[in-house]
Amino acid sequence: MKKIFLFFIVTSSFAAAQFIERDPCGYPDTTTRLYKELAGTHWGYGFDSLLADIQQWKKSPFVKVDSVGVTVQNRPMFLLTIEDTLATFYPRHRIWIHARTHPGEVQGTWVTNEIIKILLTDTLIGKTLRDSCVFNIMPMYNPDGVELEKPRENANGIDIESNWSVDTSLSQPEVKVLRKTFTRLMAESNPVQIALNMHSAYGKERYFVYHTANGTSDLFSNMEITFIDTVRYHFPGGIKPHTFFVSWTSTAATQYPESWFWYNHRENVLALTYEDMNDPGAHAFDTTARAVLNGIADYLGITDFAVSVPRIEMYPSEFVLEQNYPNPFNPSTVINYRLPTNGFVTLKVYDVIGKEVATLVNTEQTTGNYSVTFDGSGLSSGLYFARLQNGSRFLLKKMVLMK
Repeated sequence: MKKIFLFFIVTSSFAAAQFIERDPCGYPDTTTRLYKELAGTHWGYGFDSLLADIQQWKKSPFVKVDSVGVTVQNRPMFLLTIEDTLATFYPRHRIWIHARTHPGEVQGTWVTNEIIKILLTDTLIGKTLRDSCVFNIMPMYNPDGVELEKPRENANGIDIESNWSVDTSLSQPEVKVLRKTFTRLMAESNPVQIALNMHSAYGKERYFVYHTANGTSDLFSNMEITFIDTVRYHFPGGIKPHTFFVSWTSTAATQYPESWFWYNHRENVLALTYEDMNDPGAHAFDTTARAVLNGIADYLGITDFAVSVPRIEMYPSEFVLEQNYPNPFNPSTVINYRLPTNGFVTLKVYDVIGKEVATLVNTEQTTGNYSVTFDGSGLSSGLYFARLQNGSRFLLKKMVLMK
């Protein structure tokens, strides 16, 4: 969706990287019979479908639904707020997600709807994220375009994805609503920390659009890489590395939602575009949604619910590997652990692909409490794993190094 970027062309004998100017969103050919058939059904999810889902979502005690504005044709722009207002965690991290900017990219809607579904479940991931986060989700940003069966535009024939010019007098009604909502949420005591813009690309790959340090900053680049790596870890082989799609190679663009966040709030908000597979045969939207939510939890240092339950069931509470503190960290962090018995102990750190990067403990130890400092000065920003082993038992904790 961003205009200049790096992507990989793979042939039978080699892979070559080159710059190409194109827009990967939506369908490459809107004259095909398949396209017309899908458009004729609002790509399988129209405004009526959204209204029906909203009636179901509103039944949850964790959902509040508001209309934050109207479109060109006066359709309401619905915003879901998902949180457990009775939870004791405060202040809660705020996450923004919006989808269906381009009507033909229904796959972004499927992923977003699966995210909503998971957040409303009684699973550990759903409970944990509701307790520690506020999710503001706009599932259909361009309902006029969906109902009019336009490929990319709103009712005025404008692509509202790239209508975020500095000259706000040129903004479409939908963009004005979103900008006003962003401004309001950023003025909260717990402003937006992560903003995800959900699309789908005809290249039939899943990836995030990565903005280079040249167009943003070294810190922001590391933030992007860390987040993308954490999401990829939870969907092995499903999402491309950050190098797959590179944009803002010399300066930050001004016409996108991410541009607004960058120029107004810089590194305070991790604003990224996600592209799903724009293909009628695309699937695994629930897997993608779960990976995104796990990535959010990892990035924010929220309790590691992915491994905590089996750990508690299998071992007594005295055998504990605590979450490192601080997390994220730069460049050092403290790891505390407890041993219920004497024995040979190893504490090692691994990177996201399983390569050992440090051995912190490798010796006999007696029952007791221990504290070790891990210094990541010589390592790149990203996701790492602390692995504590005592005899046949071991525990894992995820750690985020952010330089």
